[in-house]
Amino acid sequence: MMERLDRRIFGAIEFVDALSDAPLRAPLHIDAPGLRLLPNRRGLYVIHAVDGEDDYSRAFDDPPATPPRRDFRLTIHDPQQRYLSQTLTLALPRLLPQPGVPLDDADNAQRPLRVLLYPSAAQPLRAAWAVLRLAVQLPGGVGLANVVIEAQPRLAGQPLRHALTDAHGEALLVIPGVPAILPDAGGPAGLSREFRLGLQLLLDPAVVVRSDAAAVPVPDLRAVLARREAGVPALRVISPADPLLSAGSSRRHVETVSWP
Repeated sequence: MMERLDRRIFGAIEFVDALSDAPLRAPLHIDAPGLRLLPNRRGLYVIHAVDGEDDYSRAFDDPPATPPRRDFRLTIHDPQQRYLSQTLTLALPRLLPQPGVPLDDADNAQRPLRVLLYPSAAQPLRAAWAVLRLAVQLPGGVGLANVVIEAQPRLAGQPLRHALTDAHGEALLVIPGVPAILPDAGGPAGLSREFRLGLQLLLDPAVVVRSDAAAVPVPDLRAVLARREAGVPALRVISPADPLLSAGSSRRHVETVSWP
């Protein structure tokens, strides 16, 4: 005889490859104090339990009042080290949509929370991709970890991309889907193999440290972007000159900055 056990879940998280926008199926290590997460067959990490909320998750006929929202901090690591570690702050319980009330996907209890994971230097690369290995360093050569990079290819139809510098101050920027030959009014025969990549470096003192620091914090990219959007004065934005890239090639660029 099988026993049926009903529980109210608190939501789910879908981890996505930032290069391909495809859901990740390989197992991840998630440190989530106060939460119990289990992967399902679709690769979603389902939040089955929250400390102190067992009555709320089990009662259906006469459920208790919805508990007050609390923030939980998750740290995500890839055991194969193909993706950079990062943190995530998750407010629970998530919210149910109400008619006429806008609700961000990050708070919508009826949708999985999509979290992009960014490639490390160990990520396998395809031969046709345009690749930039960017080092952000201080005068003297010491790297800066946890610099958030916004990259906008100067090509129609290419989206804005993000990357992070690792503990050595290096970031991997990959632009897939670029044709080998591009129109260029100023080039020979009106064609070119190269395109420019617009860059902005976001240096947030909450997470940016020298690569020779005793400890390098695991960054929360969403929080950095939110602080940038809010205009936090301490967050510096640096706009380097646009480097040139081309499909099927890998180039290296060193950007020297002053910090703090």
